[in-house]
Amino acid sequence: MDIDARIKSIMEKMEKLKEKNPNEMCGKFPPEWDKPLKEEKVAMFEQRNGIRLPEDYRRFITTVAGSGSQPFYGLYRIFDRDQKEADASRKFIYNIKNPLDIYELTEEEYKGLDYDMIDAGFIFLCHEGCAMYSILIVNSDDKDTYGTVWYYDLANDAGILPLFNPVNQKTMDFLDWLEYYVDRTLELDNDDFFGYAELTGPYYEDNPEE
Repeated sequence: MDIDARIKSIMEKMEKLKEKNPNEMCGKFPPEWDKPLKEEKVAMFEQRNGIRLPEDYRRFITTVAGSGSQPFYGLYRIFDRDQKEADASRKFIYNIKNPLDIYELTEEEYKGLDYDMIDAGFIFLCHEGCAMYSILIVNSDDKDTYGTVWYYDLANDAGILPLFNPVNQKTMDFLDWLEYYVDRTLELDNDDFFGYAELTGPYYEDNPEE
């Protein structure tokens, strides 16, 4: 399935969310989507940062919506103020095989974390609350890491961890991430909720009490 066909399929499922009324869903629900971004504005963002946005994400924000009220507290625009917290022009220093798992760090390594180096090479996709985010890697020398979505949670001492599709155990790109949101939300009872942390795989397998 090509990118446009897949986006169409996902947004058709998104329409079904209007039939749900989840009590526990944060952010404005059902989802509302803003206008797509103009190509020249996206190109300007890319040129300024010396990057090319992942094609599935780029296609979505230029043909469907530049931002929205979901997932969680909403899909960020690439020009939102919060994006300034990460420098997309510099390389992401982690990769799929070597993420930042704070539970694996020694106390000395933890104290020595350089947050200026850490917050680079990605853009924020959404905020789940309590300083837990989904991020999209947009600047990486590792081809398997570029274009993947990660779970970012330094406030609660988890780390920066890649998301894995529970069906095939592969990493997730933007459309995988968005489709998981709509599929997972459609299957929830109105008094239930989920978090993307459930897709971090190795972290939660090693820390089941979390």
